[in-house]
Amino acid sequence: MLSLYQRLILGCVLLVALVTTVSLLVRTSFVHLAALDAQVHVADGAVSSLASAQAAMAHEELIAARIATGTASVAEFRGKATKTQALLETAATAVRDFDDNIPIESLSAQHSRLAARPPGDPIQLVRNVDALQLQLSRDLSNVAAMRNDVVGELRGQQASLRARLIAACGLAIIASSVISAIMLALVIVPLRRTARVARRIAQGDLHQRVEWRARDDLGAIATELNRLAIRLRDLRETESGRRQMEFQLIDAVVRSIFEPVIVTDGKGQVLKLNQAAVEVLGSSSQNPEADRMVLASTPGGDKILNAIRTALTMQRASTGEEGESALMPLRIGKAERSYRLRTTPMRDSEGKLLGAVTLLEDVTAIAEVDRFKTRFLSVASQKLRDPLQRLRLSLYALIQGHAGELKPLQAELAASAEFEAERLDDLMLDLIEVAELETGRRQLRIEKIRPIDTLHDALLRFRDAARDKRIDMELAAFEDVAFVQGDRRALRTILDNLIANALRYTPEGGHIQVGATEEADRVQFFVRDSGRGIESDRLSTIFGRFTGDASSGTSGLGLALVRRLVESLGGQVSAESRLGGGTTFRFTVPIAMAEPDRHPVEAG
Repeated sequence: MLSLYQRLILGCVLLVALVTTVSLLVRTSFVHLAALDAQVHVADGAVSSLASAQAAMAHEELIAARIATGTASVAEFRGKATKTQALLETAATAVRDFDDNIPIESLSAQHSRLAARPPGDPIQLVRNVDALQLQLSRDLSNVAAMRNDVVGELRGQQASLRARLIAACGLAIIASSVISAIMLALVIVPLRRTARVARRIAQGDLHQRVEWRARDDLGAIATELNRLAIRLRDLRETESGRRQMEFQLIDAVVRSIFEPVIVTDGKGQVLKLNQAAVEVLGSSSQNPEADRMVLASTPGGDKILNAIRTALTMQRASTGEEGESALMPLRIGKAERSYRLRTTPMRDSEGKLLGAVTLLEDVTAIAEVDRFKTRFLSVASQKLRDPLQRLRLSLYALIQGHAGELKPLQAELAASAEFEAERLDDLMLDLIEVAELETGRRQLRIEKIRPIDTLHDALLRFRDAARDKRIDMELAAFEDVAFVQGDRRALRTILDNLIANALRYTPEGGHIQVGATEEADRVQFFVRDSGRGIESDRLSTIFGRFTGDASSGTSGLGLALVRRLVESLGGQVSAESRLGGGTTFRFTVPIAMAEPDRHPVEAG
């Protein structure tokens, strides 16, 4: 069996030989045609020379006749004869180059003698010239006939050579096509067969083999590919049982989980559902794993798909939000359940992203308790607020001396009670606002707001408190920061809580910076202080309810309210801090859409 390289070399040699043969044939044909063309050119030269000499001799004949009539002289005849003699000698040379058998030299010699010694008798001169003219005419006729024969032969040979060249080129094209086709077949067929076997091996058919015995590179590839298939088959046979058990165990674990579990690929298409997920999503397929688009056709599935895409895009786990807005209600039969999404990206051992696992946590009971707690706090805070207001009025009247002058200790106790009552009133206000947000009773009035004005107002509200603690407050925002789409009351509450926190935790002589910057389609507000900072283990929980700092006596409702308000405005809030390095709170608000100005005529 010829190797792959030998087949290629043989095909190339045959093509080179074919091209060389055709080239030699074409060259020989053109050389022969050139020789024939040169012969025709010589014949044409001989005919032309004889014709010139004949014309000159005819002129001589005319001069001889004029001598007989006395109108010309012998000297004139000799002058013309000399010129004719030169033409005859040239013609003799051209005819000799064309054919030696034509006796032009004898004619030239006779004319030379006649030109040297013309007879005295004019009649005899005319006869001699006529005789030479007749002999020249016969010679010219012979040369012309021979020239026509040569031209006819040339035309025949040209036609024959042209036919042979066309036939040779056609045969060469056919032969080269056949050689190329055979060569390609001998080279490509083994390669395609090897690729087909490799593809089948990659698909799992490890019994395939590449049949190629030649000792070339393809043979080495075939040998190694066959050896690899054998090793993979052995490895699969030894580990297939263990892997099958692992797959079955994993599948059993997923199916036995009480909570709905959805396994999706990187495009959000379903790969696996456990029984609980089938019941929740209401899939009617006998094989839920085959229904890869079940989420797109299920009520609530779009929210699950969005959570999956977010987790895959961010490549981090999504542990769900708090509050009623983060819950996903689903109806199962006649009962309505509330679920919280928890999505985690899947990766292989090398860290490559494979898909996502989504767990639907049933929080129906927790949501009911949370709603009851929210309603209780709302009702309780509202019911307690009226007695608290009366208590604050009584304390104010007592401190102002309307009930009589107080002793120093009594005045101090009354002032302390008034301070605690004020803190309790702030707590009640926060509880009411949080409850209104979570129950949906708080209606936002969205309007275009100028950030620089909002920041100026916030700094003015806390100017006196900052002066009392000798804290420097700085505004860091340009006048032309874009308008935002938000609720004026909500922005005021957010900034008041953040600045109040900054004042609370910033020591005397510290620094607080409040500002705003534009980022794409949002404006980012920030409050940065030089306080003691927040512990890293508390950063992840500071926006939760009742997660305040116990050492400072705060409830933590302020930051929880900030988070609810920011999210209700369509933004996000975050905190950055380190112990001893201060804290920075940031939140975003969407930029207001520009409204096109209308001409008064257009406005009507």
